Amino acid sequence: MRFLFCFWLLFSAAALADSPLQVPIPGKQSILRVGALPDPVNDRNRAIAQMLFNGLNGDRAQLQQASEALDPLIDTENLGGSYSALSWIVHMLRTPEADRSIYLKNPLDQHYADFFFANEYAHLKEYLQRKFGINDFRPTDPEKHIPRTQFLEDLILFNNPARARWDPVDEVMAVLRSLDLQGKQVIDIGAGFGFYSYRLAQLVGDKGKVYAIDTSEPAVAELKKMVKQYDLGPIEARLSTEEDVKVRELTDLAFIASLYHVLYAWSTNNKRDAFIESLRKTLRPGGYLVILDNHFNQGHELHSSYIDPNFAIAQLFYYGFELQRYEPLGKRRYLLIFRKGEPGQIPPPAFVEVREPSKTIPIEDSRSAVHIGSLDSFDITPPGIKAAENLYQAVEAGDREAAKEAIAIYDEIIPKEHFGGEYTALRWLARYLIASPAEQKKMTEDPLVAAFRDYLLDQDGERIKFFLARKYKLGKEPLTAAEAMDEKNRQIGIVRRQSLEDFILFNNPAREEWEKSSEILAHTPIHPGDTVIDVGSGPGYYSFKFAKLVGESGRVYALDTKKPHVDYIQSLVKKWRIENLFAQVSSTDGLGLDDLQGQADLVFLCSLYHILYGVSSVQEREGMLRDIRQVLKPGGKLLIVDNGPVEQKTLPYHGPYIRKELIIAQLAEYGFQLKEYHQIIPQRYLLLFEPMPSEE
Repeated sequence: MRFLFCFWLLFSAAALADSPLQVPIPGKQSILRVGALPDPVNDRNRAIAQMLFNGLNGDRAQLQQASEALDPLIDTENLGGSYSALSWIVHMLRTPEADRSIYLKNPLDQHYADFFFANEYAHLKEYLQRKFGINDFRPTDPEKHIPRTQFLEDLILFNNPARARWDPVDEVMAVLRSLDLQGKQVIDIGAGFGFYSYRLAQLVGDKGKVYAIDTSEPAVAELKKMVKQYDLGPIEARLSTEEDVKVRELTDLAFIASLYHVLYAWSTNNKRDAFIESLRKTLRPGGYLVILDNHFNQGHELHSSYIDPNFAIAQLFYYGFELQRYEPLGKRRYLLIFRKGEPGQIPPPAFVEVREPSKTIPIEDSRSAVHIGSLDSFDITPPGIKAAENLYQAVEAGDREAAKEAIAIYDEIIPKEHFGGEYTALRWLARYLIASPAEQKKMTEDPLVAAFRDYLLDQDGERIKFFLARKYKLGKEPLTAAEAMDEKNRQIGIVRRQSLEDFILFNNPAREEWEKSSEILAHTPIHPGDTVIDVGSGPGYYSFKFAKLVGESGRVYALDTKKPHVDYIQSLVKKWRIENLFAQVSSTDGLGLDDLQGQADLVFLCSLYHILYGVSSVQEREGMLRDIRQVLKPGGKLLIVDNGPVEQKTLPYHGPYIRKELIIAQLAEYGFQLKEYHQIIPQRYLLLFEPMPSEE
């Protein structure tokens, strides 16, 4: 039924429009960003946290120093981060206790103060230690450390009593008040700790109700306690899922704050389809959907995230929501007000803030134009876990029957769950373990494949066992205190498990079978003697192939931000005595190859541009593209291989994708013109660019 509903919805909406929606592309800027954490740990904020911690232990001078350090940075470097909250706390602490009521404007503020000030500031001290690692803190609960830190950080950030400093709360509530919600039933989606739920409860009154839903079980549990203890009004907190709002009662309005960019760019299409379907079922005919999200703001977006409103409008049109109002709220935020319509009866929307002249991209259904997701955004299913358990047992104990069972499971689930994911690599390992010596020799004739085997199976298979145990949560290889405190543990693709995930995914011995790598190479303009730069090389799958193609007179530079990948390439270069391949750690905002300006014949980016587009900051992307242009010689080429969206019946490549039209349009703004396009497989394409002639 779900598939039929979604199919009917898409078909009927598209039928109403004479042609696909032509959605404006906003110049150089990306249509969205799902960025980094708002409060990355650095030496400065660690020092401020230490001052505040010392102040909590009675050093009043340190409180003063913390205040002086925090306040100048709130509106410049930390807007939307924790500094405004910590400043509020410091100012309250420095106020005589009898006068602190001026800081407590509502029950949420009271809960905030009670939570962080109780038991001699125990929760606040815990947050400062867990988040910033001060006083050489090492958690006694490593496995619980990251979710506990996230819980405390979310409460600090989003129920911040000084939130109006960065969020136009009064303007948001004025728009919601104009919708006449007295006595109505409302859903607050992604409610967290109820910042907007409480305010919505004031609008609906005692005869209305607010369903505050969130996928975080700890947040829902805390909000339930808050509602009861602080009399927050007619709020019912419920645990939702990525696929279901879990509200079956009829409702009049759904409110989504700071979450639609996640639904658009992080949720898989099928999960978002299911979630929106559940939302439509609970909304009355003509019910409102209100979205509060972030504008692009020249690289200074709230929480480093935003979505161009026109792409939200286009997607929701195909989901059967008709745009009623667009309310810009300054430079950082906006509101979109939709009403639930009948599929097939909604007129195509008028887009907002369209710049002239404007390029457009055709959007013909509810699929997102960009999906970031995690590195491998497939669900970890019970069969996948069972296969991992068997492979772990096969590696650890030499259990041939376990290896055979793993192979049988992978044979069954690969066509249904993973296209281009790691399962084909793990199945290859299982097959290798049960192969005869002669078969093993044949399987590892390619030196790069033999190196893949050695890297994962040497030292009694320590690396592959570590990976399987961590990713599939097999109850082995527990997180250490040192790992739990590593800030990099919370960034995409940095920690050891994720580096191993990269390695298994990209150096997969079965990669040719599903990617058709040879076809990519056939379209790659490389000649003997060329200089090639492999940006985001990973562990060198293409770098080593390029080194053969350019020959002794050529050079290949393999660049990656992850040191384990660079170390791996360098180890093989040394072992195999390769003299034309050079690997080095690069930054996120440039190549670091100043000595090669004007010398490169080809710059190669494989499965990387979607990151530059949807995760990198403006400064990082512009630095990278500037360096690429500068390093290319006249007539040099930029080759991009990336993933495209596929139809529902087709399994996507390992997760992330980007519509090629977005890359082409953006790179045109940066001075690159498309020369060739090749669709390699349904999930994978190749774009070849040349720099446009300089206007100088």
